Amino acid sequence: MPRLLSGLLLMVLMSFGGTALAAAPQPATVILAGNYWDGLAPKPLGYAEIVVKDGTITAVGSKVVRPEGAEIIDLSRQFVMPGFIDCHLHLTGNIRIINAFAGMNDAALTLAGVNACQMLLHNGFTTVRDAGDFSIVSWITPVLRTAIESGAIRGPKIISGGHMLSAVGGHFDFSGQTRNGIIMEQVSVVEGVDALRRAVHDEARHGVDWIKFAGSGGFLSPSDGPEDVSYSQEEMNAIVAAAKGLGKPVFVHAYGDKAVRMAAGAGVRSVEHGSLSSVETLQMLASKGIYLVPTQYAVVRNARETCKGHINMEDPEWARAKAVKYCSQLLECARNVAKSNVKIALGTDLGTFDYSVNGAKEFSEMVQNGISPLRALKAGTSMAAELLDLNTGIIAPGKRADIVAMSGNPFEDISVTEQVVFVMKDGVVYRNDH
Repeated sequence: MPRLLSGLLLMVLMSFGGTALAAAPQPATVILAGNYWDGLAPKPLGYAEIVVKDGTITAVGSKVVRPEGAEIIDLSRQFVMPGFIDCHLHLTGNIRIINAFAGMNDAALTLAGVNACQMLLHNGFTTVRDAGDFSIVSWITPVLRTAIESGAIRGPKIISGGHMLSAVGGHFDFSGQTRNGIIMEQVSVVEGVDALRRAVHDEARHGVDWIKFAGSGGFLSPSDGPEDVSYSQEEMNAIVAAAKGLGKPVFVHAYGDKAVRMAAGAGVRSVEHGSLSSVETLQMLASKGIYLVPTQYAVVRNARETCKGHINMEDPEWARAKAVKYCSQLLECARNVAKSNVKIALGTDLGTFDYSVNGAKEFSEMVQNGISPLRALKAGTSMAAELLDLNTGIIAPGKRADIVAMSGNPFEDISVTEQVVFVMKDGVVYRNDH
C-alpha cells in the first residue's frame, strides 16, 4: 500500500504539471556580476564574468571569451554568489499540518510540499535536504524530487532523508499528538536492532538518499525531552552500519549531549540541532569531522525570546515548560558553537514553522549568535555542499550552475540574503527581477 500511494502521488503531480516546466535546451549564458563571492574566498572578489553552458559553469574571470550567440545577463549592479543550500527542513510540514495532524492525509502533505518547493526556489535555495517526511504511511519527498527533476513542478534539488526513524513515544512518533488510546501504524516508529536494520532497508528501497533517526527527544514532541536518549548504542550502531552497507550516509536528530556523543560514536555524518552539546562534545565533533546543522533560527531565536520572558501562550503547556527549562542552556551552547571549530552547515527546520518565513533568515541568526558572516555564508553554500557531497555551492568551472544575486553585500549586511532578485538552478533562470 505505501508503494502504491507513492506511485499515485507521482501520477497526480505529473498530470497537473506534465513537462510544461521542463527546461528547453538553452544557449550559453554569460553573467556579468558587479561583485561576486565564489563560496570559498575570505571576502568578495569584485567584478566577474561567468559562463554557463548545459547547466555547468565553464569559465569565470574578469573578462571571458563569450560563446557565439550567448545570452548576456547583466547583474553588474548586483552581488552574485552560489545558490543557497538548506540541509535541514521538512517539505511536507507547516504549522497548519502540525496543529491538525490527525486530520491530514497525504494529498494535503503533498500540496504543502509543492508550495514549499516553489517558495524555496524563489528565495534562492537551489538545493535542500529534507529531514523527515511527515507522512506516516508513504514516501512523499522522493516523489517531489522526481517531479522537480522531470519539470512537473518547480523547486530546488531535493536530497531526501526519508522518514526519521523513531522509538515508540519518541520524537517522530506522531501518535503522541492524537487522543490517548488511538494507535497509528507508522513506518518510521521502530525499535530493536533487527527491526531497525529492516527499517533502513525499507527506506532505501523507497528511494531515499540519506537515513535519519531520532537519537534524542525534542521540544515539539509531548512524550519525551531534549535530553532523553531514544536508542541504545547498539541500536545506533546498527542503523549506521545498515545504512553504510547500502551506501547511505546517516544524520541524527539529537539535542542532548549524551545522545550527540553516542551518535557520533556510531559514525553519523551530521548532527542536527546539537543544541545542548558541551564544549567537549563540540570538540569531539570537530576532531571526527562530523558536521553540525544547528538550526538556530528555529531553536536559538525562540530560546532568546523565552529567556526575555516572551513565552508563546498558544503553545501547549508541556512545550512552554521545556522552553523555559532549557532557554539559558540553548543560548550558552550557541555561544560555544560560534567559538568552536566544528564544521557548520546551514539548516532552517522550515516546516516546523511556516514557509512564509524566508529561510535565509538563518544566515542573520547565525551571525547574531557570534558566527562570522564568512562562516555563515559558507555554511549555506560550500560547506553544505561538502556535507551533502554535491558538485555545487561554489562558483568555479566544472561546478553546477546554481547562482543567486542580491542588491547588497552580505559581508557588510548579512540580511540582504533575504532579498534575492535572481535565481539560477542548473543553468536555468527561474527568477530575474533585479
